[in-house]
Amino acid sequence: MRWKIPEKLRAPVGVLLVAAAACASAQLFAGHEQKVLLPLWFVAVLVALAFRYGIAAGVVGSLLSAAIFATMLFSPLGSLWIGDKVARQNLAWMVLGGVALSYLFAPSDSAHRKS
Repeated sequence: MRWKIPEKLRAPVGVLLVAAAACASAQLFAGHEQKVLLPLWFVAVLVALAFRYGIAAGVVGSLLSAAIFATMLFSPLGSLWIGDKVARQNLAWMVLGGVALSYLFAPSDSAHRKS
């Protein structure tokens, strides 16, 4: 059985799911030595949720997950500033990829209204 989410709630639900996935990923990979690669892998999560919940969820989710990773994953913790240059670049690529791929792969609004 598939739940029907009202059109007004599609983007907020998608953004909440992205934020929850980003928080869980940041906590899970906080001690991992290759945590700088997490934002690049997280693009797949952003694309999947944008495909399901729309462009707004992908775009806002990209920005929100970047802020979550910056404050919870990379040092200095609790700050939006990132000390590691590679981590900063990977976070920027995540935002760019998440926004661009959300526009490419998310269904148009008219496709959701027909179903």
